[in-house]
Amino acid sequence: MHIDVKLSPTGDFYEAEVDGKHAGKLEFARRDGVIVYIHTEVDPEFEGKGVGGALARTALDAARAEGVRIVPRCPFVGGWIRRHPEYADLIKDS
Repeated sequence: MHIDVKLSPTGDFYEAEVDGKHAGKLEFARRDGVIVYIHTEVDPEFEGKGVGGALARTALDAARAEGVRIVPRCPFVGGWIRRHPEYADLIKDS
């Protein structure tokens, strides 16, 4: 199974596809030079198959490449970062 993650044409969410079929999305907003991850959604048939992780990794890698801090308001993204502490440095200090 190949998970393809792309930034939406509107630039406010990442979308995941599996074999050309929509599998999930991660919504975000930019505020004051920070990326706020708002909500991650994975279609039921793709739950537990790495789609959420692919969305999180792609979004966080893009934030790192851009050199911006993030705020993980989405519980999934926050939990994913706790399981992958190599991304914890991206979190904006409160």
